[in-house]
Amino acid sequence: MKRLGHYYEGEGSKFRIFAPQRKKLELVLSEGKRIKLSKDRLGYWEGECERLSEGTLYKVEVNGRPYPDPASKYQPKGVHGHSMVVAPKKADLTGWKGIRIEESIIYELHLGTFSREGTLAGAEKKLPYLRDLGINVIELMPINAFPGKRNWGYDGAYHFALHESYGTYEDLKSFIEKSHSQGIAVILDVVYNHFGPEGNYSGVYANYTKDAPTPWGAAINFDGSYNYGIREFYLENTRYWLEDIGFDGFRMDAVSLIFDNMPVHILREITDLVREVSIREGREIINIAEHLRNDRYVTNDRGFNYDSQWNDDVNYAIFAKLTGENKRHYGNFGTFEDVVKGMREGFVLDGTRFDTYCKYFMGSDGRDTEGAEHVVHIQNHDQLGNRLMGDRMIATYGRDKALLGIAAVLATPYVPMLFQGEEYGETAPFLFFEDFGDQRLIDAVRAGRKREYGFGDMEPEDPHAVETFERSKLRWETLKSKEGKDILDYYKKLLSLKKSGKLGPVDRSLVQVKEDREREIIYLETPHTLTVLNFSDKSHAVEAAGSIEVTSEILYEKGRISPYGAQVYKK
Repeated sequence: MKRLGHYYEGEGSKFRIFAPQRKKLELVLSEGKRIKLSKDRLGYWEGECERLSEGTLYKVEVNGRPYPDPASKYQPKGVHGHSMVVAPKKADLTGWKGIRIEESIIYELHLGTFSREGTLAGAEKKLPYLRDLGINVIELMPINAFPGKRNWGYDGAYHFALHESYGTYEDLKSFIEKSHSQGIAVILDVVYNHFGPEGNYSGVYANYTKDAPTPWGAAINFDGSYNYGIREFYLENTRYWLEDIGFDGFRMDAVSLIFDNMPVHILREITDLVREVSIREGREIINIAEHLRNDRYVTNDRGFNYDSQWNDDVNYAIFAKLTGENKRHYGNFGTFEDVVKGMREGFVLDGTRFDTYCKYFMGSDGRDTEGAEHVVHIQNHDQLGNRLMGDRMIATYGRDKALLGIAAVLATPYVPMLFQGEEYGETAPFLFFEDFGDQRLIDAVRAGRKREYGFGDMEPEDPHAVETFERSKLRWETLKSKEGKDILDYYKKLLSLKKSGKLGPVDRSLVQVKEDREREIIYLETPHTLTVLNFSDKSHAVEAAGSIEVTSEILYEKGRISPYGAQVYKK
């Protein structure tokens, strides 16, 4: 596989750009020097020159007009500005073997809001804290270049470029290496289903996109004319983040909206490539899909062959039952039986029930899947950022329900994921925010959010306002409060049991799920623990042999469980 954009080879600099239907391409350096490019029979334009120094700025002149490089590695002056020559140094992986999906405790993290600095360096300071919490996999929300200085993550325009406000490639290298020193893998959230709405000049070069029914407009052209160059772009991007940078894997955004009718689906090509790199480098590389159609073949070797996929059903079932919310996706859930089914079988929507949101029979039978094929959570960026007020469960529905919810997630035989801050009871919202430069786009986003999420006298926060972004930052001072410390201690105890395999081992045969429907209590039994979850608003007597290990209750009473209480007993 050949490289794209600028790269060093030998003593010189080389460029390679896909533009099969263009008549003339030329490189123009910021000081005015030009570098000629020649076109091969497949439509790749290539050229070389003496070794350019790092920091050199350039644009690609297409039919006489200058544009950024679609495979730019750095955009220091924003998505409309010059591309920069950089030579990222790979993280030192000496002695690092990675983390297996079966062992993973994932922490979803947004660089801009995780620390006060909003940078890689700011997040790096918190790595010992995450290690002590029990985290061994960090999932970085998208870091590729987007318009402006702030974005919730999914409006990237340059898939190869680290966003400049997050730091430098040296910062990224340090973050990965320091994470590894703490026993933490770092996976990257990548968006291979669309480009952001501003700063995307890919269409100048080739038909990177095509019309398709998606929430954001055009999809990626993986099966139309000249698709081979588009496919190579994304395969090279996959290789780049793994082999040139040193990431430990991916979470791939909304892969069900990646459309491909070629003989081998691009998603299977990607997972095959990931496994090739894993074997070549002798380390575990994690590959997680956000598919959200409850398709067991996403993780099957006869299908896309991902290691795992996001399972929202467990979240929806627990959340809808505890809160009574019935809008959007929550309209498919709400009963105690849904919670039990999700814990026991994986998918609640398994092809036998009409999906009232999508308007068809959703899903497949998940009972034959392995526990590690499901990543579960009680909240994530989507289920906060796509709420009217971006509110967290604990902020709106209280401590008891939030702590019961995470105990239920961790007691399942699935891979758990936390969203930043929940482990100490963070109440700051995670809102949708952006920093677009096009006023028409800003107005359209405001109108769209109001149309989709506003109701009554309430309107969504202004996505473009700096204050919306600032409100989404974690308030680490909450950790100093007694409640913050107590909730953190609760999470630590549960995560310690989860990591040891005593609570919710991913071997599903070791977790027996039983329910008391009349009292709405769920019992999850393993060889080492018994977890009791009370989904009712009443206190109940319970019989549990063994000593209490963890409880969500402020006042624990032996032989009873509080309304919305969670208890874990050592057998």
